[in-house]
Amino acid sequence: MNKPLPLTLPLQLSRDVDTAGDRAALYGRVRRGELVAVVRGVYVEARLWAGLDRHDRQRLKSAAVNATATEPLVFSHASAGALWRLPRAGNWLQKEHALVPIGGTQSTTLITRHQVQMPVDVSVIDGLAVTGLARTVVDIAATHAFGEGVVAADAALRRAQHPHPDVPNERITKDDLRTTLRLLDLRHGSARARRSIEFADGLADRPGESLSRVNMHLAHLPAPELQVVVYGASGRRYVADFWWPHCRLIGEFDGAFKYSDPEFMQGRTAHQVLLDKKKREDDLRAAGYSFSRWDMGIAVSPERLRAHLVQAGLK
Repeated sequence: MNKPLPLTLPLQLSRDVDTAGDRAALYGRVRRGELVAVVRGVYVEARLWAGLDRHDRQRLKSAAVNATATEPLVFSHASAGALWRLPRAGNWLQKEHALVPIGGTQSTTLITRHQVQMPVDVSVIDGLAVTGLARTVVDIAATHAFGEGVVAADAALRRAQHPHPDVPNERITKDDLRTTLRLLDLRHGSARARRSIEFADGLADRPGESLSRVNMHLAHLPAPELQVVVYGASGRRYVADFWWPHCRLIGEFDGAFKYSDPEFMQGRTAHQVLLDKKKREDDLRAAGYSFSRWDMGIAVSPERLRAHLVQAGLK
């Protein structure tokens, strides 16, 4: 889980510097590398910036854009996705996205403004106005590739059972997404969004699992059951990421988070996590299950994932 964005991070705006001496001091700190430009004219302490992951940096960028805006913004699309703490498979986009009233300010090199009938369903996260969770997912699914849309939709649906502590507790269903898509009546991307929504499944636990499902589908592999309880030879209970009952094959996405995420590690060292995984796999194999494990490099490729699973016994 990402750490919460430290909202106390002070943003320094060049427009707020009144005197020539203060401006010279500000730009001197920039030249010395003590300040980092979040966006043009908005700076933050370099030592604080260095401690943020790519998701927190994206959220801070939204805050910086909001601080320089001349009109109220409702962040949308991928910008809202970052604020909602929805995962993203690829890099964050260079431009922010926001909704503004029809006839409002035009887009710039910094922000894409989507002119819509206002008001819209708005939530507030980190002090910023954002589109509601269902609208955010639909907008992402309509404007991004299938895999990215499914990653967002899976994570949003999962919130119904596993709410995120840093955002409003909006619990949505697939029907909510369908209704939102219908009401938006999009000119472009409606078929793309519908495909991601129908494929989405809140049982997918992580982005790597969502991408694995997408590429199993693209590779024309049998669809697995998700998060299924299985028992080892010892009688111990486990939950399998993927399960193909017709060939007794268990599949697991082995992401790097398993060796660094405190929520998953639960006080164990990376070495202990590795040993525990080996014991778990040995126990399941002893119970007559086949077992396949893969990382992100395989998950993102339909061809590599197909070859990997067929070799493990998937039919």
